[in-house]
Amino acid sequence: MLRWLGATIAVLQLVLVPVAKADFGNVDPGQPIYVSANSNTVAYYNETGGMRSTTNIPGGSQFKLQPASPCSFVATATGATLDGTPFVAGQTVTSTRYLWVEFDGLPTTEAPGPTGPITTTLGTLGQARRLFGRFCEVPHGAAFLGSAWVTANDPFLDPRPTARSLLTNLQLIEPAVYRNDVVDVWGGLVTRYPAWLAIQPEAWQPQRSSVAHHRGWTIYLHTTPARMEFEVTFTPDPTKPSAPFHGVVACVGAPADADMAATAFPPLPALPEQTEPGVNGACMWTPPGPGTVTVQARITYSVTMWVNGYTEAMPDYMWVSPPATFATVELAAVNTKGP
Repeated sequence: MLRWLGATIAVLQLVLVPVAKADFGNVDPGQPIYVSANSNTVAYYNETGGMRSTTNIPGGSQFKLQPASPCSFVATATGATLDGTPFVAGQTVTSTRYLWVEFDGLPTTEAPGPTGPITTTLGTLGQARRLFGRFCEVPHGAAFLGSAWVTANDPFLDPRPTARSLLTNLQLIEPAVYRNDVVDVWGGLVTRYPAWLAIQPEAWQPQRSSVAHHRGWTIYLHTTPARMEFEVTFTPDPTKPSAPFHGVVACVGAPADADMAATAFPPLPALPEQTEPGVNGACMWTPPGPGTVTVQARITYSVTMWVNGYTEAMPDYMWVSPPATFATVELAAVNTKGP
């Protein structure tokens, strides 16, 4: 910390205070300086390692708290207040403003790959904390008042609102309802023959969101498909009436690996012969009669927020396929005469 104070304060003064433009020629060291400010200032590392500063501090933040009385220090070197008032060694500076300056950069842990699961973590997001120095008015050695660890739960640093915005705008691989081969053979799904409900395998895999940043944090969301179901709506042909159907067909109830070389997920099994209309098991539905049926896949993902190597679970996220509509038909009996 002492090395930081000695080597970095001069740089911060140039960043935060227009020292080069201050006029020190007429400064009276015996004349105290009083600064009345309405807000504190926080200087923090951004995601590229540079320094940013702001007075935009939300309520409830540790950085916003003000002691009951102003702070003061006796300058040991030339400098300037945050509003540009110059001071020289030996001059007393009193201020109602406190300056918080981040001491250390953030962890540089590499984010997991776009489709890879999170295998390592520095801990839960609630354990993440950043070290800040507290100064009276300026990053001046004599103005140093101590240091404090500030957690990611502090409203100033909290990355969760940014993560929630990522979740709202999340874009994943769009699932598409599997087109059973029977549709091309018979012109639709066949009455009283079970249809297999599935999607393309590429849509069933872990995925990562785009990146976002907030006050030095680098934020990703990692999603893992956890379960899948299908919403099925059947409208019978009024000229050949049968029972309508609207319901949800459960399919996959836990995370699983998909075979990317397959044509469908879950893979197409050997289906039974004619079955009773309606739901006949996981991922299986049987048309009750001629008409049309609309099918939509619904995938629920578990979501993990990744913030500079720290992680936290977020609410589940659902991604829905476009509706796929098929005719449902009856097999035409064909009699053939043997030789």
